[in-house]
Amino acid sequence: MRIPENKIEEIRNLANIVDVISTYVHLKKQGKTYAGLCPFHNDKNPSLKVSEEKQIYKCFVCNAGGNVFNFLMQYKSISFIEAVQEVAEHLGVKLELEKGSSSIVNSELEELYDVNVTAAKYFSNNLLNSRQGEIAREYFKKRNIKTQTQKMFGLGYAFSEWEHFLHYAEEKNVNLAKAMQLGLIDKRNDGSYYDKYRGRIIFPIFSPNGRIIGFGGRILNNAEKAAKYLNSPESPVYLKRKTLYGLFHSKDEIRKLNKAILVEGYMDLIALFQNGVKNVVASSGTSLTEEQIKLLSRFTKNIVVIYDADSAGQHAAMRSIELLLKEDFEVRIVALPEGEDPDSFINQYGKKDFDELVKQADNFLEYQMRIYQQEGKLDSPESQAEVVRELVKSVALIEDELKRNLMIKSISKKFDLREVLVESELDKLLNKKDSQKKRYAGQNPEAPIPHEAEKIKTITRIEAKFEEEIIRLLFEGVEEIQDLIFDNIMPDDLHNPDYRKLSEIALENYRNDIVSPSGIIEKIEDDNLRNIALSLTLNDISISAKHGEEITSAEVTKKNALRYASDVIKKFRITKINEEIENNKIKIKNSETDDNVLELLRLNKELEEEKKAIREENILINEIE
Repeated sequence: MRIPENKIEEIRNLANIVDVISTYVHLKKQGKTYAGLCPFHNDKNPSLKVSEEKQIYKCFVCNAGGNVFNFLMQYKSISFIEAVQEVAEHLGVKLELEKGSSSIVNSELEELYDVNVTAAKYFSNNLLNSRQGEIAREYFKKRNIKTQTQKMFGLGYAFSEWEHFLHYAEEKNVNLAKAMQLGLIDKRNDGSYYDKYRGRIIFPIFSPNGRIIGFGGRILNNAEKAAKYLNSPESPVYLKRKTLYGLFHSKDEIRKLNKAILVEGYMDLIALFQNGVKNVVASSGTSLTEEQIKLLSRFTKNIVVIYDADSAGQHAAMRSIELLLKEDFEVRIVALPEGEDPDSFINQYGKKDFDELVKQADNFLEYQMRIYQQEGKLDSPESQAEVVRELVKSVALIEDELKRNLMIKSISKKFDLREVLVESELDKLLNKKDSQKKRYAGQNPEAPIPHEAEKIKTITRIEAKFEEEIIRLLFEGVEEIQDLIFDNIMPDDLHNPDYRKLSEIALENYRNDIVSPSGIIEKIEDDNLRNIALSLTLNDISISAKHGEEITSAEVTKKNALRYASDVIKKFRITKINEEIENNKIKIKNSETDDNVLELLRLNKELEEEKKAIREENILINEIE
């Protein structure tokens, strides 16, 4: 079921975000915005900012933010459709859901979500209510998973028959091509369909905002010649490398405790959650990815890794350390007793002992040294030297210099080495990293000499500020300003890749007559981009008409908004021309032929004339040199 886009826009425009959020958070007027304690983390100083004018909100500590629908989805852990329905009910707007309409937003994605919801209800009913589901109910009983927990995580069961779900899907008028795209059914050589999940317990996989994006299925009959686990293929709604199992259920507790516990499997997470350890996520049996770590970093930078005690689990923990350190996480690792996993440990020993185990977690350096010792790599001077180098490699990933120095002291003490020796190994790695960053500039025959490089750097810095202001103006919700910007500047004109992407999103919505900040932000799927847009839109500081000076947005509004936008656009265009002129000057100095010099001089003359023409346009601007 889906909601027509025009109805979504009507509800969004009618709703007052301050009225809605005020129902759950005490807000106090501060200038043009409202402030309150953020409900999504343990907030002691008001860090939540709400704009009635732009109908958006953002927490400047935990980065929660969006429009009125996003707030309800996050606060109540409900789906987008449920949030729209709730706002509509609050406004007294009659809402009718549509089937199969091509005129609704993201209709294809919505149809995929609908197919997943249909499948999830089917699997859940099989587990909870069917006679054939007794085998699955017995399995969960043996694993100490209560019925309430099964319902909370939407657990299910797939019958052993080859076409049971297929017939159910046909009865429900499910698009079979979509069901196949999502990995729920497959096609035989003769073209007929069959169920992919057979004789398996089912784990629905939720997005961070609670939408079902995929499934994991564990086989029950070990005699079957089939993989133990079967997972949904990647699809437009499910990217495995960007998904953490359980995050939807655990994100509030992770924010509250400012710490996440990372485990490997579905059952590990469910067992911990049921026993009161609710700040837990799972990598779903796959190697931890950079995308998963970046997703988790929205909620905390403190992580405790608890993988199985076997060799595979230890090596998985070792691999995760490097990725986590690169993203500036505080990393600790729990070493479980031999033969245990998080599921078995908490069921046998309980939450108190588990909490104690977490408290005693090793820092990553201690854990690595212990694993190397178990592997016999500390038995000879040669292997010890290699171990020290591996440990220093991990330390070199830490950006904080003080932390690095303390770690170096630890390594020196552990191996009874002079600290200066270990520091020299660290310096080699840090210098190598720096040289790699500078390599391109060093190989560039047209690289400018220092004072020229500084001049271009200054121009680029000015240009970056104008790009930032252009994005802020695009999210002001003023159609005439967007007209002016897109008449003069296209997304490809922006250097910053994030600003370029935001400009593309704004342009796409502009072409669809969506100019409101809340409407545009609703279409931003990438959390990082949404956070950037919200930060710029709700920031009280903007650049002024004079280069280098800053003024508040309240002062900007006293001017003619279009004049200000025109001023920014002109300055941006001139800054880009200045950058091109300076680059041409560098090429002139490095040029080997007179013809090339003459051509570059001619180009610079044309660029100077273009600058003059821009200055003489209708609205005068101040010099920026």
